[in-house]
Amino acid sequence: MTARTWYYNLALSGGVAVAYGASMAFSLSLTREGAGIATIWLAGGILAAGFLLLPRRWGLATATACFTVQFAYNLLVGNPLAAAATFPALTIGEAAAAAWLARKVCGETMRLTSMSRVARLLLLVVAPATALTAILAADVFTLYGRSFNTVLSGWFYGHALGMAIMLPASLMVVRPDMVRDFRRTPFEQICLYGLVAAMSFVSVLPIRFPMPLLLFPLMALLAFRLGPRGAAVGAMIMAVVLSSLVVSLPSPPGGATWSLAERTRSFQFLIAINFFTSLATAMVIADQKRMKRLWARRTRIARAAQARAMAAGQAKTEFLATMSHEIRTPMSSIVGFTEVLLKREDLPEPARRQLALIDRAGASLLTVVNDILDFSKVEAGEVELSPAPINPRNVAQDAMAIVAEAARRKGLDLQLGFIGPVEAPVMLDDLRVRQILLNLLSNAIKFTDHGRVRLDLQAIEEPDGVLLRFRVTDTGPGVPSEQAARLFKRFSQGDSSVSRTHGGTGLGLAICRGLTELMGGKIGVESKPGAGATFWFEIPARRAAGPVREAASPEAAAPLAARVLLVDDHPMNRELGATVLSLLGCEVILAENGEEAVAAAQTSGCDLILMDVHMPRMDGLEATRAIRALGGVCAAVPIIAMSADVMPEMEAACLRAGMNAAVGKPIQIQALHDVLTRWLGEPGGVAAA
Repeated sequence: MTARTWYYNLALSGGVAVAYGASMAFSLSLTREGAGIATIWLAGGILAAGFLLLPRRWGLATATACFTVQFAYNLLVGNPLAAAATFPALTIGEAAAAAWLARKVCGETMRLTSMSRVARLLLLVVAPATALTAILAADVFTLYGRSFNTVLSGWFYGHALGMAIMLPASLMVVRPDMVRDFRRTPFEQICLYGLVAAMSFVSVLPIRFPMPLLLFPLMALLAFRLGPRGAAVGAMIMAVVLSSLVVSLPSPPGGATWSLAERTRSFQFLIAINFFTSLATAMVIADQKRMKRLWARRTRIARAAQARAMAAGQAKTEFLATMSHEIRTPMSSIVGFTEVLLKREDLPEPARRQLALIDRAGASLLTVVNDILDFSKVEAGEVELSPAPINPRNVAQDAMAIVAEAARRKGLDLQLGFIGPVEAPVMLDDLRVRQILLNLLSNAIKFTDHGRVRLDLQAIEEPDGVLLRFRVTDTGPGVPSEQAARLFKRFSQGDSSVSRTHGGTGLGLAICRGLTELMGGKIGVESKPGAGATFWFEIPARRAAGPVREAASPEAAAPLAARVLLVDDHPMNRELGATVLSLLGCEVILAENGEEAVAAAQTSGCDLILMDVHMPRMDGLEATRAIRALGGVCAAVPIIAMSADVMPEMEAACLRAGMNAAVGKPIQIQALHDVLTRWLGEPGGVAAA
């Protein structure tokens, strides 16, 4: 036991003993003046609370001290030795019985935070303990010539009322949580308690008005301002005042002739009703305040969790942006120079085959990076659809053409089928639809070793548009039912064992689901093990009013005769960019940083600027703003961001700085040709619709 605990127990036991002695003297003095009837016995509740709050050894010591005090008092007032010892034994036994029952009924903590707990304490603890002691006391009192019934009723009413007030009041006084929401200034507490004492005194005056009724609103005010503890202390003050006056009143209010027992019962009833109504009111108010505090705490926790989630999301975004930049920068050289070398005619066949393997490996790595970034965008709700008039048939044919080479290498038969008006133009984001199709078709080819892969497109006319249903069917191993349910979850794969033969991030189908739901559709799978699988998705589309947007064919396009300013701080990226632009027929002007870019833009007369974003001295955003501020031709020249940071935040920052579009690294000849064709064909740098 620590010194602090020892001093606490000493102070508590001393306080209990002193309070017991004072309340005992008060009650016994009333008993002497009240023809042997104890108007109210407060000491039992105080000692019972001491038994509950103190360790067993300290409780026994306190009980011994209380017995000694009461025994000595009885001897001083002239009681016989046997009676002087019997009555302390009865009252202390009553308190011990109440404490034992309280632990059995209400548990060790004794947290009186609701009226149901208080009711259990009163009905299952106070009532049985005081009733049993009343019976024993009535038997003893008959030895001294007292009436059994009078003693029984007087003892039970006085002791039960006193313990009903003092036991919960004492437990509430030592609980700091009972006053947490009812802290008031000492001045206000003194005024309220003094008002209760004064009104209790006035209520017994022989006035022809039911003054005791005024105690009810006063006790309600006490409950609102001071809570359960205030209600208990107020009832205790009322009990002391009324008990003191009941034995000295010459006659009750109204002039009626009441016996002492009748007056005692009436005031006991008044005290009990006031106590329990005010305590019930205080408990309800305390519960409301506790619920508000809990709600406020949960709100703070939710806000803190939201802040942490936002911080985590921001950290994730920054991490993905950094990793994207760091991975794409070297990949730009790997993929770009591989494409350039594959276009050479003087390569020996073994070298061409090895370069093709490098190209496939780079494409696979790029797919992994793109999957992670795409999933991050879908999960964060940052994907924005760009609907335009498209021909669904053309989208399906384009997707099949892209995967045709992969299917040919595996010896698979590609089939394409159409049902319904698939050539009618509709409003859709063709890039996102094609992304879903390519993911499903690539998976089907990857997991099918022999047989066929078939794509079916069905257009279903509806009153408000067209429902497009795509089905990709393969003759692969199929998907077990227990795995099908988790295929569309993030980082989930049909085969996650160490012996799996196919790689992947497990994000492709999750991205497909996110994009499909974003377009208002749904996606699913139908499969039986060993019988292939059918992945399907359907999306609603509005009918298009305008013409279908046709994509330019790079193979058919003439070489680009344009002066392009290429700005990049990385020497390898500048060499690669210059090589690719030369292959496309462009005259290239090089700049290593933003300052050189601003100077070159003033003097070179370039037709288009490819601007890296992350550069020392002056970054691409600042350089773009400086070029736009030059005015004239520089204010209208198309500026295309070319960066390994392809996060939505960076793309938005590029547009705000004055750039026209953004293209991500690694540089791919086809993608770069498309961008140049689009913007060089639009003088003034007006973005294409």
